[in-house]
Amino acid sequence: MTTPLQVLVTGATGRTGSLVCQKLQQHPQQFTLRGFARSSEKVQQLFGAKDNFFFGDIRDPKTLIKALEGCSTLVILTSAIPQMKGIPQPGQRPEFTFPNDEIPQVIDYQGQVNQIDTAKASGVNHIVLVGSMGGTNENHPLNSIGNGNILIWKRKAEQYLIDSGIDYTIIRAGGLLD
Repeated sequence: MTTPLQVLVTGATGRTGSLVCQKLQQHPQQFTLRGFARSSEKVQQLFGAKDNFFFGDIRDPKTLIKALEGCSTLVILTSAIPQMKGIPQPGQRPEFTFPNDEIPQVIDYQGQVNQIDTAKASGVNHIVLVGSMGGTNENHPLNSIGNGNILIWKRKAEQYLIDSGIDYTIIRAGGLLD
C-alpha cells in the first residue's frame, strides 16, 4: 500500500478551496489534506473540525512553514477578492475596490511568490496553481475591476512559478461556479 500524498491547500475556506478540500478528503487512501486559512471560525463552519488545518497569512511567509512541513504538493487557491463600493443606483454599473492590504499585487503576486518560495524551501515536489483565463490580455475587463489589474498579477505569479524550477500544473479557470 502506498503512503497518501500530503497536500496543503491554501485558500481552503474560499469557494473553490473548500470544494478542493472536500474532494481530497473523499480519497484518504490517496491524499492527506492539510488546509491553510486565516479564519478558524470559517474552518469550523465549513469543515466542523480544525484537525489538519493551519492558520496564517500568505503575506507572511513564516506562517506557511509549519503547514508545509512534510508536504509533497501545494495547491494555491488564494486570490484577491474585490468588494462592491456601496449600492449602485438603478441602471448604473457597480464599482469595485480592494482593501488596501489585499490588492492583487499583494495577494495574487507577492502572496503567491511567498507560497512558492516557502514550498520550494520546504521540499515540496509539485505546485498546482489555480489562476484565471485571460492573463495574457492586459485589456481584459477583469483587470479594470477596482483598478487592480488582477489578471496581470496572476500571470506574473504564474511566470514566477514557471521560472522556479519546481514541477507545476497551472489551471487557468474561467468562470468558476459552485
